[in-house]
Amino acid sequence: VSICRTTTPSACMRIISPREFVDVVVMKQYEDGTMLSAATNVEHPLCPPQPNFVRGFNYPCGCFCIPVPGEPDRTELLTFFQTDLGGYLPQTVVDSFFPSSISGFYSNLTKAVKALKA
Repeated sequence: VSICRTTTPSACMRIISPREFVDVVVMKQYEDGTMLSAATNVEHPLCPPQPNFVRGFNYPCGCFCIPVPGEPDRTELLTFFQTDLGGYLPQTVVDSFFPSSISGFYSNLTKAVKALKA
């Protein structure tokens, strides 16, 4: 279990300001090899809001990486996310930015799972 402060850079030619999120995160690996990472927003005295960042809010979220029986190079992925980016963003801006942000997350997750399996 840990407290994690995550930041994102500005995006869309600085239309979207940098964001920060503070979450309590739990990571666990089960006997069958399933890995869980779950998080939710938290306020922490060592992570006060920083100037020049908009504080976002993560509702309970996470992912399960589940080994596919008999296929050691495959993993089933179950994710659930609900994020409030904070600030005053038109929904059209959020809708155009979020897909590339999520694809970056999945790319990083793939690398992390491969590193953990190695």
